[in-house]
Amino acid sequence: MALVLSLTRSGNRAMLETRAQTAPERRDVRISSVPELQTFVMLGHYNEAIGRVVEHLNISLPDSQGYPAQALREALRMVPNIECLVLNLPSDSPITLLNGATFLNLRTLSTNLPHRGLVSFLLAHTLLTALILGPCGRSATCPLRELHFPRLESLQSPASCFAGITAGPLVTATVNLTRLTSMSALAIQKISSPLLYSLTVDHFSNDYDILSRVAAAVPKLRKLKLNEKATSERGHGRVRRPWNDVRGWHSTLLRMAELEELHIRTSISVAIPTAKELDVITGWANGVGDRAVAHPKLYHIAIIQDISGQHRLSHWFRKGPKGAEVWQLVSSSAVERNETFTV
Repeated sequence: MALVLSLTRSGNRAMLETRAQTAPERRDVRISSVPELQTFVMLGHYNEAIGRVVEHLNISLPDSQGYPAQALREALRMVPNIECLVLNLPSDSPITLLNGATFLNLRTLSTNLPHRGLVSFLLAHTLLTALILGPCGRSATCPLRELHFPRLESLQSPASCFAGITAGPLVTATVNLTRLTSMSALAIQKISSPLLYSLTVDHFSNDYDILSRVAAAVPKLRKLKLNEKATSERGHGRVRRPWNDVRGWHSTLLRMAELEELHIRTSISVAIPTAKELDVITGWANGVGDRAVAHPKLYHIAIIQDISGQHRLSHWFRKGPKGAEVWQLVSSSAVERNETFTV
């Protein structure tokens, strides 16, 4: 629930005190502008309970607008009991913004701040269970490498940083490509958690071994989401895709016998002149030819693709009695061109 308050600078101390005492106390606070940030700080100064009850704090400010860093530090000091902190701030934020901040109950952190500004903060919060990181920044080597989070269950990070972070028994993982020179291979190899349920991976369109690497690293995965990223090569839209080899794709999927859901995002259509979308989906799941073997667990395939110049999200489900199941298109809707699959 968002905290939206308005207050003019002409208000005197008595008005502030009255407003602070009657202001609602919320566990979930979202601040999306500088005036909201300043109002939250002013009212919290007169009523400490406003900050003490907050458990989930989301401060997301426009990148094009400056903000008073001191006000943000004050806001963080007011909320000692937060369990979830989301900070999406302008790229020119001070590197020392979080220095000295400590939250004993913090379990989830999501931020776009450069990693060199997170080292001391994360060293003080190694018991996080969920960590979502944006681009690393200007560092040649990620400053977070070798940090250890023994209880971390969910990690989202750029591919170049993922492998250097030591995590606990991951349940969900997301590997993002933030640079054209990045590769997801090392990050995937690092994932060895037997508890991993869901994996989301960015990959380039010409990364033909992406599925094989996933199958080798986490063969018991239940949900896999593959987000294709454009390469710098000419003719990217015409480049052969990993899943064009239907037989090989199906064979690799069989190595992931526990897989239940497969999501694919691509900038082209999965259908080809010789095979409709249904034929491709069926080939992935059931194989082709007389010796085709249906995947034992796969029941849902979702695809974001380009169809006649429009990006569409399609959901296919396996339906019917056991032994006679067929794949059916349940829904298809238009989506934004930058739409991707997330955790």
